Amino acid sequence: MSTELERPSPAQLDIQYPVKEIFENLPIEYPQVYRNIPLEVDSSLKQVIVLTGFSGAGKDTVLDPIVESKEAYQVITATSRKRSEKNEAADKYIWMRERKEDESIDLYYENLIKEYDLIEKDPHYSGLYGLPRSSLLKQGVGMPVIRVDINGVVNHRRDLSSKGFQPVTVAVMPDSWGQLYNAIIGRGRECEEKAIERFYEDVANVELYRENINYFIHNSRFSDIEGVTGLDLSVDGLRYLVSKYQNH
Repeated sequence: MSTELERPSPAQLDIQYPVKEIFENLPIEYPQVYRNIPLEVDSSLKQVIVLTGFSGAGKDTVLDPIVESKEAYQVITATSRKRSEKNEAADKYIWMRERKEDESIDLYYENLIKEYDLIEKDPHYSGLYGLPRSSLLKQGVGMPVIRVDINGVVNHRRDLSSKGFQPVTVAVMPDSWGQLYNAIIGRGRECEEKAIERFYEDVANVELYRENINYFIHNSRFSDIEGVTGLDLSVDGLRYLVSKYQNH
């Protein structure tokens, strides 16, 4: 994937590096669910879904119905970025405190890690994201789901087993780069410049998806099977994975 300053447009990306190439040739385990890295269940650990996907792919819209039905509960992560009052729920993240005037950015992140007891942390998208120990240990109804970006997935694959959990990594995938670009720019959560940076950071991380994801869910914006929406199929696909691993 090109990392040159001269960035390809979303339309060029769709021709040169289609998103569907990431998953379309993988075995289909369930409608819209593609198996990538095989997973052998460790019965000594508690399985937890680690859900990720490119910005604008629809992670929340796929996860929310599963949480609402009590089939799963979301393990709440923390972030230092500002909350968008218009678009984001107060309980979506633990919104960490703002940076003090006398703190360098490095000291600010170091203090947040200590203050919020972050057992996993990752600075990206101009902010610090992480998992507080208290969130991981808090019990809920159904299967635990941790919603993170792909760098968080890498960290959890490396570290969660030492905390007594086995990650089942799942990525929600769109139809195209153009679709992602329009979604992330159109939602108005941040300034356009930051949104574009977020988009191209996702583009640069494609190989991390290939190397760290157990299952891809194709969250198509189109009707796929007898008029059933792509989103309905995606929710059903996540429900299938939750059911499969919750029984262990």
